[in-house]
Amino acid sequence: MDNFALPAMNSGLVLQKSGRMLLVMAMLLMAFFIIQPVAVKSQIYKIFREATKYRMMWQTRGWNEMQGTNFIVRYTSQDSDIAPMVLESAEESYGPVTENFAGSYRGKILVVVYPTKESLGRSFGWASDESAMGVYWAGVIRILSPSAWIEDEDPETVKEVFESEGPLAHELTHLLVDYETSGNYTRWFTEGIAQFVEAKVTGYRMDHRSISDYGEMYPLARMDREFDSLYNQNLAYLQSFQTVNYLVERYGEDSLHDILRHLGQGQSMEAAFKDVLGVSVGKFEKDFSKWAI
Repeated sequence: MDNFALPAMNSGLVLQKSGRMLLVMAMLLMAFFIIQPVAVKSQIYKIFREATKYRMMWQTRGWNEMQGTNFIVRYTSQDSDIAPMVLESAEESYGPVTENFAGSYRGKILVVVYPTKESLGRSFGWASDESAMGVYWAGVIRILSPSAWIEDEDPETVKEVFESEGPLAHELTHLLVDYETSGNYTRWFTEGIAQFVEAKVTGYRMDHRSISDYGEMYPLARMDREFDSLYNQNLAYLQSFQTVNYLVERYGEDSLHDILRHLGQGQSMEAAFKDVLGVSVGKFEKDFSKWAI
């Protein structure tokens, strides 16, 4: 159910209970996730994703809201002045980002704007020292208000900085990868694609100047399992970015789209790489290491 809409109900209590029941059902199905084939896992994940998105719609039902052609922006009253700019920037990024994908998402995308780093962190149960400006998870993009990290007060300057350095293009790419593959992707792959598309659309690249030794690169399998807990986060992000850059340089950008399509059909990364690139993930990783060093 790619199109999301709140069903018509006579009672807010019924709606709340219904949302909880959907979430419980999704979580029970997820208990069987590990032992199921890829295609079944994808179907289970899609149920979980839509139930979680439904829950976020309910949780933010009392927030202020603005709608555009492709986005719904929800925000608190302290961001009333900034919300129109967020919506405008989101709409402007939609075309340049989505043209890189097959168009698996249907409906308007929910963007929730949090006024402070702490409020964004609390929505995920993060520690107070987390500093993310945006997060994609389960069909919803959550971002830190531009007013919380852009010091300039000139509206045009704020918009320029937000569009060039903000998280929208990056997180929208994560969403599109998620929907195009039905959740069937590895962590390094989606992070690499998000940075690749972000650089292509906005010109922004993460500051990787502190990384100097490619000889200490993380194995891709470890990046899938432990990405967020890896000691050198700069290296993890750079390696993801450069791996996708290598894939596009060596095999062409169409190969990237073909891999996403194969993953969306239920293939594993190993099978998709062999069918599209003609090499195993292991061979690809060895070739990349030689190219990177």
